[in-house]
Amino acid sequence: MKGYIITIIGATLMSAATGILAPEKWRGYVKLITGLVIISCIISPVATIFKSDIFEGFDNIETTIQDSTNMQTELVKEELKNRIDEDIGARMKKEFGLNITADCEVRINDEGEIEGVDNVYVYGDKLTERAKNRICEVYGLEYYEVKE
Repeated sequence: MKGYIITIIGATLMSAATGILAPEKWRGYVKLITGLVIISCIISPVATIFKSDIFEGFDNIETTIQDSTNMQTELVKEELKNRIDEDIGARMKKEFGLNITADCEVRINDEGEIEGVDNVYVYGDKLTERAKNRICEVYGLEYYEVKE
């Protein structure tokens, strides 16, 4: 409390001295500025009472962003997997007359980028040699990566 009173008295004395020393045409501006300084000195304890951390809750923002990115990557991966599965089934039906259901694995690198298809599991009709080769050709797979 003693420091608070000394600060207000010091600001007032400095304001008076500045007002006396300032040229006549500047005195209005000097009084305005020194008045604002005195008011801020008086109000400063009130500001500390209501002091709140404006950045509260932002501590985990980086983790939240990373979790959101991971979730988005998983959604994209799942959608791509479903479309590839549907495409394989439709392609085999159209090109070879086979009724199959496909289940593929999509490969994603450490940066969350989709690199391609790893394996395709095929259920239903028996794949012909040409049908299996066609799946490998379209999706860049090795022959052993297409499993029945």
